[in-house]
Amino acid sequence: MGKFFVIIVLSAFLIPLFAEDFQQPVQEPVSLKFYPSREMHIDFCSRNQDPPPEYSFIPNGDGDLTTFLAGNWYDYMPYGYNGHSLRLQTEISQPYGYSAGGIYISYHLSDNQYFGTNRKAWFSYLNPDMTLNISSPLTDNDRRKGFVTNDIDPITGDPFFTWHSPQSGNYDYDCFYSYDLYNQYGSPGLITDPILLINNPEIGIELTGHEDDEFLWPVIWIGSSPIEDHRRIHIYANNYTINQNGRKNYNSVFGFADFNYEDLIDSNDLVWSYRTFPTWDNNHYNDICRINKDLIVKENKVAFFGSYGDTLFCYLSEDYGDTFSEFTQEWLYPIANPLHENGETYQFYNNDEITPAELYFCLSNDGKKYNGVFSDNDSKIIWMTGININTQENREQGSYMAAYFYPKIFSFNVDSGTFDFYDMDIQGVDPVDDQPAIPWDLNEDGIVDQYNDDGSVYIPLSMCSYFFNADQGYQDAFFQESTFRMSANNSWIVALWYDCKKLYQAHFEVEGYESWEDKHEIVISISDDCGDTWSDPLFINANSEDVIVDSVNHFNNHFEVIFEDMIPVYFTLGEKLEILSNSEGNYHAKFHLAFYDDPYYGAAAIETTWPLVGEGDLRYAALDIEFQEPWLDPTSTEDNTIVNKLDYIKNVHPNPFNPATNIEFYLSKDSEIRLEIFNVRGQKVRELVNDYFPRGEHSIKWFGLDDNNSEVCSGIYFSKLITENNTDVFKMVLLK
Repeated sequence: MGKFFVIIVLSAFLIPLFAEDFQQPVQEPVSLKFYPSREMHIDFCSRNQDPPPEYSFIPNGDGDLTTFLAGNWYDYMPYGYNGHSLRLQTEISQPYGYSAGGIYISYHLSDNQYFGTNRKAWFSYLNPDMTLNISSPLTDNDRRKGFVTNDIDPITGDPFFTWHSPQSGNYDYDCFYSYDLYNQYGSPGLITDPILLINNPEIGIELTGHEDDEFLWPVIWIGSSPIEDHRRIHIYANNYTINQNGRKNYNSVFGFADFNYEDLIDSNDLVWSYRTFPTWDNNHYNDICRINKDLIVKENKVAFFGSYGDTLFCYLSEDYGDTFSEFTQEWLYPIANPLHENGETYQFYNNDEITPAELYFCLSNDGKKYNGVFSDNDSKIIWMTGININTQENREQGSYMAAYFYPKIFSFNVDSGTFDFYDMDIQGVDPVDDQPAIPWDLNEDGIVDQYNDDGSVYIPLSMCSYFFNADQGYQDAFFQESTFRMSANNSWIVALWYDCKKLYQAHFEVEGYESWEDKHEIVISISDDCGDTWSDPLFINANSEDVIVDSVNHFNNHFEVIFEDMIPVYFTLGEKLEILSNSEGNYHAKFHLAFYDDPYYGAAAIETTWPLVGEGDLRYAALDIEFQEPWLDPTSTEDNTIVNKLDYIKNVHPNPFNPATNIEFYLSKDSEIRLEIFNVRGQKVRELVNDYFPRGEHSIKWFGLDDNNSEVCSGIYFSKLITENNTDVFKMVLLK
């Protein structure tokens, strides 16, 4: 596809229009002194991790290694901020048995240089051989439609699309959805008229009592329904409006509706149920903190996951989204303020430049363009985002050190109700221990690893963005231009993000980095054990000079010829990996992705310093990713979780129960044990057993009483068996 470049003048009256439906930062960044080669840190320790994964591009039916979807002048975030814009269709479309198995990709685009006002919601359908069947607008109107996500009905193979758009005659945004009646003819393109999904501001008046709520950036999922022969659509959207202190903390509206085949054919009005979440509403309207989140759905499980303030959270429903249990855990780690080489000067001071700063690792409001995956037979929810190093003074003043941003893998265990994290970039001796890696002490010996020439502490940066510009700074890099995406199939997971360490050095004209100007790298890491461990990262770039290993020019032979002459950015991934091979020594999965080939470095749609724009390409590609360990089939009858357990809870029955239930457990040998009951907040309710038991099977009855012999309320509880061999947890539901 040829590129055509023009120069446009971004006048003052257009700038607010461009930025009106973009997510915006909430904290003020603090400046940082630049040190050459700051980020080219040395690994001061060795880790027993799998090597970077081997990969190859899979050609489509025409023999091409990427598939062109559409030309696009709109050069910022063409897919959804969160959720998925690429979905795999079921193999057969019911009720008529049409062959399906294609790929639906949704996005927004502008088909001319007037991208400030011209932006349309589009979709592409790829045939099962990954060749393009159709690319078409979802509606005829071009009024700032955008951030399109989709999901596919597993029965009919019909995709549902959702987006936001201003109403005709004004620029108040509403959310809409439509669907493609693939099931009627076994082919794509029979798109229904848009249906109003979220009516702003009326929905806010009804749910929150606020007259100016404007919920945007809708994300859609389809799961099982409690109604026979139905499925359930789930959607959420974030509140764009400012609160009383002028900040956007993004509380959300959540809704669902049940449907069946007849509803689609007859274009029946679906009955929607909507709600908001009190904690999020309080955080937004009372300006407590921003809520960062995404949604994931699998059959009857519906979960929001993310963070607000210093808190990780998961709102989990196991009844199709009807009710949610809230799980939270504080994530805040104090760090010792390191001394300079002279042993007297601290690295960080408060604003008075006298008082040494109190340092913390804390959850970041940057890096929030992410999605999550289910793993380990749907018992784990895993996502990737970032944390910051910050001072307590900054935290109290609402500012932060944007440069010190480091990505982590976070996970929530559905069975135990607990959270874990894994260091991705950078890593210490043990990435999975309960302490974040300290950048200046990677070998964890308590001593600063390295100093700069002026004696200050050498602090490696992560730089997980495709973009860096000194005028916009680290905040723009990590808030607007970073992306963390995942794709999974039970035990196999792929994570993708960006790295601009070398580009960053070239920006500051560091010798040896001349060829890296405006050239970022794509990073891929895989897990083949349900996210417990991750491989060393695979780096891929479009720098045609990086075809050798040359430390002087910082070449590592990471050039990918498929990306030659491209600037591949804004990736969206297929929700699911397709298993290609699972035989011994031959473990491969198909990894689906779509991206934007930007004709010019930087996003003119949001960066007013970039007047050059042109028509870029939206493209699709599939990679064959090699794994090291076999894929664990979640449908297998073999109980892979019990086999390796020495002592475990076999069953709880009845479950749900009222007023009492039996907890059955097995001990592999005679041992001292504790059997305890916890509520959903992790608080111990009752200690049932603390005694010596012989080897074998045992059963203990719990009568729904706490340690004070008072009846506990209805809800979710966890029985926890603790022995010298291991700990096991089993979920129970008390219904009164």
